[in-house]
This record gives sequence, C-alpha cells and structure tokens, in this order.
Amino acid sequence: MKSCWCSLMFILLWRQSIADTEKNNKYNDNSVIYSSSITGLLELLEMEQNFMENIKAYTNKMAEKVKNLQAYIDSIDFEVKQSLEDREKYVGNPLNAFSLLRRTHQDLPKWHNYSQQIVGMEELYVLEEIVSKAPDKKDMEYSLREMHRLEKIYDLEATDLARGRVRNIEHDIKLTVRDCVALGEHKLKEDDFHRASMWFRMAIKHDPEENAEIISHILGDPKDRLFMQYANSMIIFGMIKSNPLLTVAEAKEISYEALNKSTLEEVKYLINELLSQTDEEIVWEMNANKTAPTEYELGCRGRFPSRNNLVCSYNFNNSEFLRIAPLKQEVINLDPYIVLFHKVIDNDEIAKLKQNAKINHPEKPIFRHIADMTGNSYQLKYDLEVSNHGPESYNKGGLFVKSNRTGTLLCFLDNVEQGGATVFPKLQVSVFPQKGSCLFWYDTFDNGSPDPRMEPLECPVLQGNKWVITNHSSQITVDRFVRSPNNCFSLRL
Repeated sequence: MKSCWCSLMFILLWRQSIADTEKNNKYNDNSVIYSSSITGLLELLEMEQNFMENIKAYTNKMAEKVKNLQAYIDSIDFEVKQSLEDREKYVGNPLNAFSLLRRTHQDLPKWHNYSQQIVGMEELYVLEEIVSKAPDKKDMEYSLREMHRLEKIYDLEATDLARGRVRNIEHDIKLTVRDCVALGEHKLKEDDFHRASMWFRMAIKHDPEENAEIISHILGDPKDRLFMQYANSMIIFGMIKSNPLLTVAEAKEISYEALNKSTLEEVKYLINELLSQTDEEIVWEMNANKTAPTEYELGCRGRFPSRNNLVCSYNFNNSEFLRIAPLKQEVINLDPYIVLFHKVIDNDEIAKLKQNAKINHPEKPIFRHIADMTGNSYQLKYDLEVSNHGPESYNKGGLFVKSNRTGTLLCFLDNVEQGGATVFPKLQVSVFPQKGSCLFWYDTFDNGSPDPRMEPLECPVLQGNKWVITNHSSQITVDRFVRSPNNCFSLRL
C-alpha cells in the first residue's frame, strides 16, 4: 500500500529536515444553549421552519412584483423601434405620438413609484426577529465541542459521518460542505490534526451541491482555503506521528514555512497524492498505533466483557402489590449491588411524566413503584427530577450528584436507538436505556462512606431521545431477593 506519509514529506525535504529541528529542540454567559437538550433543538427546528415560511412568503411577494413589472415591459413593444427609421415611423403616427405622451405622463411615474415600493415588509420584520434569536457563537462552540466528544468517545470517522453513517447504521442525512469545513476548522483549532484533516478531506471530496455557485456567492465559497487547510493538517499530523519528540508549535512552524514557500501546483500535487488513496487506506494508516480507549469509552461503545454468571428473577417480596404483579428484575452486578427492574412504568405514566417535566410534578403511582422496588416507604412528595438528553448532550463529569446516600435510582422513559448508556467504568458495567425500566445501585459502603466504584458516567446519545427520572434517597434499602435462573429474560448490555 502506498504510504500517505511519503507524499506528505516530499514538500518539506528541500526546505528543512526533521533532524535539524531535533537538533534545536528545547524541548455562555446565561444565554440558552439550544444544542444542550432535545427541547432546545426542537425550538431551533421550529425557528428554521418559521424562517423558511417567511422567506417563501417574501419570495412570493417579490415574484408577484417581478411578474407585474414584466407585464409592464411586455405591454410596451420595443422590438419594432430598434432602428432610427422605425422609431421615426412610430412617432410620426399621431395615435402613437399621443399614446407615448400619455404613457410617459401618466403611467411612467406610477410604474416608477411601484418599482420603489418595498414588498414583504411584514415578512422582513419577522425574519429580523427570528435572526435575533438565532444561536450565537457560544452555542456554536458548544455544539462543535459536543460533536468532537461524540467522535472521540465512539471512535467515529469523518468518512462515515459525512455520508450519514453512524456506527454502521445508515441515516437519511448527508452533511454539507460547510458542515465538514466547520468541523475541520474546529478540530484544527483544538490541535486535533488527525480528525481535522479527515473532515477537510471529506469537504474536498464532497459532490457539488445544487445551485452551488449562487449559494457560494451569498455565503462565501468554503473551498477557497480547503486545499491549504488539508495540506497543513496532514503535514503537521504526519510530522508529529513520525517524530514524537517534535512539539505541536514546532510542527506548525515547519508546516507554515513549507506551505508559504511552496507553489500552488506543489500543494495541489500533494493533495492529489493524498486523494488518490481510498478512504479506507487513509483511515487505516492514520489510526495505526493510536491511543487505546479508556474504560469509559469502552463502556459507551458496549465493549465490556459479557457476564454469564448473573441471574434474573421476579420480585414478589417487597410489597403486597408485588404478590399480585411481580416485578421483573435483573442483577447487573453482585458486589457492589446493581439491579435493573423491567417494565416498571407504563406508557401512560411515561406520557404524563414527559408532559409534566417542566413543572416537575410526577404522578403518585411512580412513588408506589419506587416503594415496591426498593422496599422503602416514600412520602408522597415531589422529589423526583425528570430530564431529557438528546444528541450531543451529556454531563461530562457524571450525571449523578454524590453525597452520603446509600442508594440511587434511575428510571428510563425512552428507548435510545444509539448510545446513551449509563457506565460504571471501575466495574466494567454498562446499562443501555430501556423504556419503562429502572436501575438501582448502592453508592455507599455499609458504614455510609462513599463507594468510589459506584461513580456512574452518562454516555452521549448518538441517535434518539433519552428521558430519565433520577432520585437519591438517604433511606433506600433493597433486599437481596431470591433469584431463580429459570425466570431469566434477556437484556442487551
């Protein structure tokens, strides 16, 4: 296989060698973040739709004005008056002379006034109001950072994402050239030259979009700097990978000097060499000897070793109600104890919880279920928290608040198509959301001191909408129920 590093280095050989460098080595304010929740993203979608509706209404009024002006043009036959002889013949006719004078006296000023009228003022005011609420720079930066985390946590490649493929699942979306450039520029700014170069590569390879010339005239052509950006990121990445002792600052300086002294033809030759390789070849070469994933990343990807020695059962014991309608439970981990209760909350209760999420007012049956599961008699007070998490949304430091509590309960109100697991990295345990199920674990030792192994982290959602209920109680106790392997049911972990 032809190595991309050979083609990367040719542009540098006659400028400055790596050996020379080694020798000299000195060794949001409070504004809303739309992308932080599904609710915010829905508001943003509604904003865009409203903008488009008003653009269409404005365009229709503009089209009507153009149509009217075209009618005026068509009403005046200029074709027969091109030559001087034709024009003299035209005005020599008294009827034409009168009509000409009347038109220029009466009609022409009115057409002029009509042409000066600004149509669609109402729509323009609405558009201005919508634009004033559009995401700001801080929101954009937040979204770029979360996209970067998604790529890193799930080991996603730009070659797949740009085409709408997420972890081998095809989605009906294809990122635009400007999407790819924005992601590449952010990663270049963050010194992630590997991912930056791949996004620039996908932008260069992007098929021409419809009406590209018109759109680029308004928005600017994103391909103006693409070749230099791709070459720069690939050169820096190649140098650092080839020579780990080289600092980022030194690699940047070498790349800048090399590209600054190179002709456009030389840069294009480099780019063509890189593009001659398939995406699979370039991905394989760039990922060689990359850093191993963390336990958290492995958990989010569902790559913890499977557990075959745990059992499932029905809980009949905690209350009189459970004797009639036992709860399905699955022990996820024995020591420390983690258990998943299945089909705890039905669809009607879930709908009410989502509806009341903003006023934080769960229904009484939820407390009955919690008491049934945990064996604890909760007072009927509204101490549950309902929240939702969408793509690019998760708590980097962990979803759960630590304190001197003996147990924590987490209920899932939705299935999640991709991602969204709750991970205990130190135990190598991952639990993916299942609608209506509740996860319970002890987060302290018997003496009440915090158990460092019970520090869950929430994985970002790749596709779907994750609604959860969380509760922390200082009084929760859970019996170790009798478990029978004959009553097992499946849970994909």
